[in-house]
Amino acid sequence: MKYIIILILMVSWSVSAQQIPLSTIFVENPFAFNPAVAGSDNGFKARINSRLQWLGFGDGPFSNTLSAYGPHAARNIGYGGNLLIDRTGPVSMLKVNGGFAANFDIGSDIRASLGLSLGIIQYRADGTQFDLPDNTIEDKKAPKVSMSNTKPDAGTGIFIYHYDWYVGFSAQQLFSNTIKFSPEGEYKSGDENRLKTHFYGHAAYRFTMVNKFVIEPTILMRMVSSIPLQMDFCGRVIYDHTFWGGISARNTFESLDDLSLIFGYIHERRLSVSIAYDFSFAKIRKYTAGTIELVIGYNFDEVKKRR
Repeated sequence: MKYIIILILMVSWSVSAQQIPLSTIFVENPFAFNPAVAGSDNGFKARINSRLQWLGFGDGPFSNTLSAYGPHAARNIGYGGNLLIDRTGPVSMLKVNGGFAANFDIGSDIRASLGLSLGIIQYRADGTQFDLPDNTIEDKKAPKVSMSNTKPDAGTGIFIYHYDWYVGFSAQQLFSNTIKFSPEGEYKSGDENRLKTHFYGHAAYRFTMVNKFVIEPTILMRMVSSIPLQMDFCGRVIYDHTFWGGISARNTFESLDDLSLIFGYIHERRLSVSIAYDFSFAKIRKYTAGTIELVIGYNFDEVKKRR
C-alpha cells in the first residue's frame, strides 16, 4: 500500500505541478524550452537528452528529448523541432513541436531573436498499471483502461546574445488546456487536470581566461503557478573547447532540492557527450539513489558566416 500511495502522488505531481521535465544539463539544449534560440548559431545542432530520475525507485520519471535546430543559410531566421517523451508511473506524455525564430541586430555585436513554437501534446494514463484492492476509494478513481488526451500546444520566447553572454525569456504551454482522465462517456467534474503555463528565464556569461580556459556561470529560473520559483545555478570550467566540468544546484527560496556534478567532452567541436548526477535533498531522498542524465550532441557544418 505504501508503494501505491507514492505512485498516486507521482501521477498527481506529473500532471498538476512541474509538468515539463527538468534538465540539469540545460546549457546543452536551451532550444528545448526557448524557441528563440533557433538561428542564434551559425550551424545546425542536434541533441538527445535522456534523464532517469529517482534511481532505485520503481516507475520513477524517465524522459527523452530529441531536438534539432539551426539557421537559414541566406535569411536571418532559424527553425527546428523538438520531440519529448516523458513517463511517470502509469502516466506518459508525448510532446511534438516545431519552432521558428527571427533574428536581427540590436547593437554592436549584439543580436536578438523572437521565437514561436507550435505543436501537440498528448497525455496517456494506463489504468491497467494500478494494482489496488477492490472496493477502495482509490480503486474507483483508477479505471482499468487506457485513456489519452491530445491538445494543441504553443510556446514563445526572446533571446538576446553576444559572443560572451546571453539572456533569454520564454513561456511554454501557452494554451493552458485541460486534460481529462476518464473513460469515454464517464467524465465527471473534477477528473480534469489543467496544463499550466511554464515561464523560463536563463542567462550565462563566458569569462575567457589564460591557457585556453573558459569559466561559464549560468542560471535558469522556472516559474509555474502553485509551486515555488525554482532556480538552477550552474558553474562550469571549459578547457580548449574539449573538456568541461562543473557543479549545479537546484533550489527554491525555501530549500535546496538537488546538488549535481556535471562533466562533458567535445570531440573536434562536433560530437559531444555530457553527463550529470544529481544528489537529492528533497523528501524523496529516503527512497532514491539520485538522478542521472545523459546528453549526446552533434554540431553540423556551418551554413552562415561567423558574425
